[in-house]
Amino acid sequence: MARKDWSAADESAWRTAALRWFLAYGVEANLAEDLTQETLLRLLRGQQRGQPLTRAYLYRVCQSALCDHLRQRAREPSCQPLDTCCCVAIAEVGFQQAEDRVFLEQALGQLRPLERTIVAMHHLEEQTFETIAATLGIPVERAKKISQRAIRKMQLWAKNGGGEGSDLPYYLSLTQSAERFMLWRS
Repeated sequence: MARKDWSAADESAWRTAALRWFLAYGVEANLAEDLTQETLLRLLRGQQRGQPLTRAYLYRVCQSALCDHLRQRAREPSCQPLDTCCCVAIAEVGFQQAEDRVFLEQALGQLRPLERTIVAMHHLEEQTFETIAATLGIPVERAKKISQRAIRKMQLWAKNGGGEGSDLPYYLSLTQSAERFMLWRS
């Protein structure tokens, strides 16, 4: 396709194909949108260099954009401050509370943004899964499943040494987590 042939219809078709590719590989919808935009920019730059635009080239660019994102994410620190992921006011009363907060931030840092959001909304802000699903625009069952997997991921992280000397499985047990997190509220 020559540069003059790049039209809105072609861009829409390439965008749709790229978005479907990312979603098929399990990328979250918002991230898939961002990666699709990056892919379109790379396709445009490739076209300007004279690269023929084929489906195979599109999929290689999609794969490259996803790999670049994952590489960048791996370089980011794995600690997510509670202040940025939820709207709960947390009062640090003593050393143990401060230590628990740091540990929880590290555990939340192991999660993807959607998982972190759902865990924070349900366990820290005490919202129902119905409210969470409506807010995020996902099915209720998916929100519940994401929450369960996120809790297991955090427990596994703690069990494998991420939380040495800590009681994260206690904090994150589904029956006691809300009570434990309530102690941090002011």
